[in-house]
Amino acid sequence: MSRMITRTSKLARAGLNRYHASYLTASLSHSEPQYVQVQNLALRSASISSVATTSNNFQNTAISKNSTMIRSYSKSLPTMENEDQTSKSTEPSDLIFSSGMTEKEARTILNEQIALMEAEKEAKLYKDWIPGTRKRPLMVSYNEEDFLEDADAKWKLSDKRCGALGIKLGMMPVWDEWGERHACTVLFLDENIVLEVKSKEKHGYNAVVLGAGEKKLKRVKKPQLGFYNKLGLKLPPVITREFRIGGPGDVTPEPGTQIHARHFVPGQNVDIAGISKGKGFQGAMKRHNFSGMPATHGVSKSHRALGSTGQCQDPGRVFKGKKMAGRMGTDRVTIQNLRVLKIDRGRNLVYVKGAVPGNKGEFVEIKDAIKKPLWGTDLIEGGADCKRPPVPTFDYELDIDGSGKRGFDVFMPIPDKDPHVPMDIEKI
Repeated sequence: MSRMITRTSKLARAGLNRYHASYLTASLSHSEPQYVQVQNLALRSASISSVATTSNNFQNTAISKNSTMIRSYSKSLPTMENEDQTSKSTEPSDLIFSSGMTEKEARTILNEQIALMEAEKEAKLYKDWIPGTRKRPLMVSYNEEDFLEDADAKWKLSDKRCGALGIKLGMMPVWDEWGERHACTVLFLDENIVLEVKSKEKHGYNAVVLGAGEKKLKRVKKPQLGFYNKLGLKLPPVITREFRIGGPGDVTPEPGTQIHARHFVPGQNVDIAGISKGKGFQGAMKRHNFSGMPATHGVSKSHRALGSTGQCQDPGRVFKGKKMAGRMGTDRVTIQNLRVLKIDRGRNLVYVKGAVPGNKGEFVEIKDAIKKPLWGTDLIEGGADCKRPPVPTFDYELDIDGSGKRGFDVFMPIPDKDPHVPMDIEKI
């Protein structure tokens, strides 16, 4: 009776796992065939593609791909004997791997890992779940405070609150405490009042109709004037816009609520939409950034020409939408992720870092950024504690917000490090 042990390096060629927990035990005899049992302790479901066993007295080794049993045949016995007579025991042996770990220790570690994986898989299952019902169990409580923390953590990018309408006053530089210069656009929130609230039950969607500005009474029809009188407005608004709303908590303001500049949080990002400046009739180079014709080499008086606009007789026309010369500007443009640098609560001014579309004196729509609002970060006022915007709006102070007084500016958080100091000098 001879005993042969094949190392893991040979088993790796046969498609087994690369860990040292695999072994091959072969008991070979001159008179009767034996079974070679392959046990893969690291991965029991591994399939064996091919194993070559070399011996002077044995040939024609057949391997089953879907099992871990290798059957050997002998020259003297062409038929295979019964498996029950020669089956080996699966009890751990005293085999020591090249890593110094015994088979018993390898089995123990493997069983612990399998039990841990099964426990994690079992924890993710909902045993009593019925298809079509809620997986997460409902929380039952008669105290409203129990749900406040859960609601604060659920504010998502898809959630929306009421925006604001601002008048573009122009651009100006603003310096922070470090002396860094910021080019800002100043927006004035002129009498932003909630005119109407639309609900999903009545209108099919949730929205807020906001009015801004003031105009003369003689320019408003009597039916509209009666609607404004119910809200207690002395003068009708110049412009009205609708903002979609939706999210956890009370995001619906009451009709007649006024929106001030402190509705936005200093440091947050906003999306601003407006009508761009009109440029008049412009050529293709300015309107569509065409490169134009060559400056020399035979080009005569066609340096800024459009060039070819179509094909030959087939199709024999110019396709619709072809970029050509025409009127430029006066389009609705939205600039995203503009940061609120400073807010003047007394004068209802919002200082936004960057350029805003539109002419001076025109209204623009201001909404919370849908991509990078920065809630729950140190870049906004309140830091990590400010996980959501104030809904339905900020808790204003009548003596400050919209009073016209100076000295109530709120600046965005300033970095602790001097931005003018290079990174290499700080390391030294």
